[in-house]
Amino acid sequence: MTFRHWRLLHRCASVVVCLMALIHAAFTAYVFTRWSPGAVWFLGTGLGLLLLGVMNIAHVGCEPCRMPTAPPVRWANWVAVLFGFGAVAAVPEPQALVIASALLLQAIAGQWTLLGSGRNGSAQGCE
Repeated sequence: MTFRHWRLLHRCASVVVCLMALIHAAFTAYVFTRWSPGAVWFLGTGLGLLLLGVMNIAHVGCEPCRMPTAPPVRWANWVAVLFGFGAVAAVPEPQALVIASALLLQAIAGQWTLLGSGRNGSAQGCE
């Protein structure tokens, strides 16, 4: 796969993560009838996913990202994958599997798009 394909996969997966995060956060009021620790946890999960998705979208450009913040975003992606599949085990529902799958694709694509300053890679440029 070329960088262009990895970039497209990374952006698409990140958009799915953001959309699912917005839906997750918006459903807090529907799932919980009153403000409770569970509601805070539910809303916080959606906001955390949204932050991770937006960070990924912000780091994917025309060429591999060599910013010093790229490696921590890459590591955060893999931590989110672990938590995502832990959530699937705890809450075996289709939306949890969609989120975990999008997190996995985001993390895999990030290995080729979020290089950081110390890694080499070639890009085909934006088209």
